[in-house]
Amino acid sequence: MLSFKQLVCSVLSILSFMSVFYSVGKLGIFLATPNPAQPSTQGFPMNRSELRAALFPLFFNTIWVVLFVLQHSAMRAEVVQRVWKAIGLELAERSLYNIASSYCLLLLLKNWKSSPTQYRLWFFDVEENKTLWWLMVGSHVLCWIVVYGGTLMVDLPELMGLKHVYYDINDLAPPMSYKSRDLQDYYKRYRHPSFVALSVVLWFTNGMTVDRFLLALVWSVYMYLAWNTTQADLKYHQLQLERKRAELVHVTK
Repeated sequence: MLSFKQLVCSVLSILSFMSVFYSVGKLGIFLATPNPAQPSTQGFPMNRSELRAALFPLFFNTIWVVLFVLQHSAMRAEVVQRVWKAIGLELAERSLYNIASSYCLLLLLKNWKSSPTQYRLWFFDVEENKTLWWLMVGSHVLCWIVVYGGTLMVDLPELMGLKHVYYDINDLAPPMSYKSRDLQDYYKRYRHPSFVALSVVLWFTNGMTVDRFLLALVWSVYMYLAWNTTQADLKYHQLQLERKRAELVHVTK
């Protein structure tokens, strides 16, 4: 029979799974939706009133972007992990992290404000050119498939917090303890798949507005700084690739 702690953590892990897929789905739609041709302007603010109207929504957008970045970094700190352990929720650490990330992301998407004049760094009309429309949307879909596939490779159930609860219910050691030391060290530095695919969905848009540029720039810089892979990680990948090749050669013989 499940203990109260296991029951609570089970609910949180399921909520984590649902929250992540819902929020990422909303983000994918937000980033892939083409910008309309009107209303817009190719120019930039020329007087104080126009500048104020452009900067006001940009200021609030910055708050939500920074909030997401801070939450994403602060909840990885050891002091936060000790807090979860002190209150008996160490099993739900990963789930709580995902739920908080999803909530911050949904807050960003819900409260995102665009300038009424929509100043753009570049724009091309995809409504008049269906080939460009399919190219943009298709590229976003392909990139999200790459991200999803990469997530499966880095152990999606463990990443969502489901494995932690399942292993505890079955009196098993934490799921990370079954992985090699090299892989554990790698996961501490890098859990998000495909920097390239995520960069494409951030930057590949038919209308790069100032607010979209802010989002793409901050998240791209954050990803570059936070995903600090090392030479040891590259050697680990190379070793695993050589092992897979050897296994395939053995199977095909």
